[in-house]
Amino acid sequence: MGIIKKSLLIILLFAFGLSAQQPGLTKKFDIPSNDLTLHRTAQSHQYFDKIGTKSALMGFENGTFEMWIWPWKVFRGFDLQFFVNTTTQPILSKDIVRDISVTPEATTITFVYESFTVKEIIFIPKDKPAAVILLDVYTTTPLTIVPGFLPVMQPQWPAGIGGQYSYWDDQMKGYIISEPQRRGLFVCGSPIAEQMAAPPAHMFADNPIQFKFTVEPNKASGNYYPIVICGGVNQSRDAVAKLYNDLAGNVEKYYMETYNYYKDLRTSTVQVVTPDEKVNLAYEFGKAALRNLLVDNPTLGKGLVAGYGLSGGGGRPGFSWFFGGDAFINSLAMNSYGDFTTVKDALAFTQKWQRQDNFPIRKKSKDEVNNDIGKIAHELSQSDGLVDWWNDYHYGYNHADTTPWYLVAMGDYFRKTGDIEFIKKSWNSIVQAYNWCLKKDSNGDGLMDLKGAGLGVLEFGALVKINNDLYTQGLWTQGIKEVNLMAKYTGDKEMEKASAELLPRAESALEKLFWMPDKGFYSFGASDDGHQVPDKNIFPTSIMVFGLLNDAHSASSINKFNESDMVTDWGIRNLTNKSSLYEATNYNYGTVWGFNSFFANTAQYKYHFDLAGFETLRNTLQHSFDYGLGIFPEVFSGSINTKLGEAYHDQGFCTSGYMFPLLNGMLGLDVNALEGKVTFAPKIPADWDHVQVKNVKAGDDVLDFTYRTEKGKAILTIEKKGNKSVALLFKPDFALGTGIKSVTVNGKENKFEQNNDPQAVILTTELTVKGKTEVVINHTPVAQPYYIAKPTPIGATNEGLKVISENIKVSTLTIEVEGIPGHTYEMGLKNAGLASSIKGAVNNNGKLVILIPGSGTEFVKHYITMDVK
Repeated sequence: MGIIKKSLLIILLFAFGLSAQQPGLTKKFDIPSNDLTLHRTAQSHQYFDKIGTKSALMGFENGTFEMWIWPWKVFRGFDLQFFVNTTTQPILSKDIVRDISVTPEATTITFVYESFTVKEIIFIPKDKPAAVILLDVYTTTPLTIVPGFLPVMQPQWPAGIGGQYSYWDDQMKGYIISEPQRRGLFVCGSPIAEQMAAPPAHMFADNPIQFKFTVEPNKASGNYYPIVICGGVNQSRDAVAKLYNDLAGNVEKYYMETYNYYKDLRTSTVQVVTPDEKVNLAYEFGKAALRNLLVDNPTLGKGLVAGYGLSGGGGRPGFSWFFGGDAFINSLAMNSYGDFTTVKDALAFTQKWQRQDNFPIRKKSKDEVNNDIGKIAHELSQSDGLVDWWNDYHYGYNHADTTPWYLVAMGDYFRKTGDIEFIKKSWNSIVQAYNWCLKKDSNGDGLMDLKGAGLGVLEFGALVKINNDLYTQGLWTQGIKEVNLMAKYTGDKEMEKASAELLPRAESALEKLFWMPDKGFYSFGASDDGHQVPDKNIFPTSIMVFGLLNDAHSASSINKFNESDMVTDWGIRNLTNKSSLYEATNYNYGTVWGFNSFFANTAQYKYHFDLAGFETLRNTLQHSFDYGLGIFPEVFSGSINTKLGEAYHDQGFCTSGYMFPLLNGMLGLDVNALEGKVTFAPKIPADWDHVQVKNVKAGDDVLDFTYRTEKGKAILTIEKKGNKSVALLFKPDFALGTGIKSVTVNGKENKFEQNNDPQAVILTTELTVKGKTEVVINHTPVAQPYYIAKPTPIGATNEGLKVISENIKVSTLTIEVEGIPGHTYEMGLKNAGLASSIKGAVNNNGKLVILIPGSGTEFVKHYITMDVK
């Protein structure tokens, strides 16, 4: 009787899908919802990636990918095939891909067929040389899933090896991939897998190696089907097996660690909330993308790489090796939102490879004189150790601008954090870098030059032949300023005195060498005899962001750079399209980069060209939604809104190209930990009524800002955590014609200044924040134009309205624009009822309708005037 009851129980359990879980399956767990989610119909040939500190998975939205565990490329061409019931005809994942959903912690690709749906959930476990894939399966019929891939086992460029092999390991139920010296050993498999291929010994097969598992309808709903990829450098098979089993047995734990890693990044750094959800998403995904540049190489250590991209059949996965200049540029953006630990790791990493007398490049003889002591490395392949990178290849130190960038980055980190111990520890390195730059001043004008120093911002073409470029020499001048600051705090009186004497000489030389009064803008560069490059080039803006150049000259330059020969509807060209050197697809001579906006967009805001500034910002950050979701490609055509074929898919300093101007430009946020002072100088668009900036760290104190606008009033509410007082410089921009009536702090009158800049009205008021504080600004409202959001489609040409500048006389506002004759444009108009006597446009129910007169296809100037109050 007991046997009969037991048998009936088994039958009932099976019938209701309650049978014991199959060993190796991952019991379904609740995946946390995330409001940072980007979702769209999958684009089969569009790039995606998932990145960790020790590994990277890069592929296409159809589900195929290549796998790297630094510094090794493990395999490529991973994909899934499906077999329904007993059919022998595979259903290819690329043929049934439906949609893709991306959060910072995971990417989910959905495949749909008439009898099944498979969601492929991909994540990189935090700080593990691994990737985990969870297949969430719904099927109405038995379904066999066949993962396959081509083993590669290739180190990153420029290293190479031979003798690679793979074999099936029945204990791990996966394919081991290695080479005779076992410098790297990797595995891809699943605890529920069955072998399908028998690779030949001591070599790789020409065809993908595959394994399989079958999903029964009654078991699918309660489980995930895991695939684990992992490995190690100079690790034994047993060590890799231990990692593999740990990952397979603790999937939920590692998923939650990864989720919490990005959640902590979000909540522990500056948060920005605006009325524009696209801005909010781009900002938070930008923080994740920049953090993902942090690589922990098992041989070299932890530093920032430049970006990522597919390597195809080669060994160059984008720019995922260590670039000093890129790290320093990105550090300025990261400092702005408070990711200080990552920046410090990156700065310390670059110090390890600073040129010394016999390191890392060895002398060819003991009598050889090394003139490059103190120079900072430009780039370092992750395969150093497998090759002699520094001595067998010539790329390591070929840029001159990297060393002054190092000084700028160190100073910026110090000012933002007050980390005097790190500066003292680094002081010898800083002095060496300073002295190297100083020695590159060949004519005694106070400016280092490129003669015998290396490349500047450009790497090829006619303009690399000049020895003076404003980009490099301006960075050096800012470097002098930063060294002077750091010398004061380290107590190096000699350096403090020398740098203080040098700085005004260098600033004066910049102005003399690069300002072109007949053109009204700064030149990119000049020859030894002082002949200036006459064409507009965006890189003078890189120095304007530091305030080193004459303010009036800088504003005049921005006015010129706002014109349609430089500004496109998808970003800013590096060279005017009127130059004889211009080519729309030339890497250095006419293309659009997010990197260009890093400087140009910040400079637009610095000199209060707020209308043009926000349009540049919005057009730039749009690229983080158009291509790989949440990441930014490297370079675009100067004539068509499209990524170039040579462009890598995920480039860090292009993400910084909107992150830095968003924080430092539009929000005007700056922290000076040395003085215990925060600056908040928002320049928000007219159609925004609020912005929140939370978790701004000022030493041990934390400030949350909420800035709201109403008709005739602006209100700043400050929440504060911490016990110390914080000095706040509050400098919001207002529309031209605004009159400031009063400023109160917690109900009491506060002193203020009103500066009527040619482009904006600037209020300046100072206060001490001790607790919750409310600042109320009463002002006269005015009519204020703004851009209406209109994303530029991929493939579009440059046709949008360009706002060049604004000015006001008494109450008459003049807006200088450029447009194409015969085109009609629209702008928004806040407080439209206050506008009168409009010329050059029509007020149509609160919108400015602008018809550009004339004929032709080239942009022309047009002027709109109106009384605004």
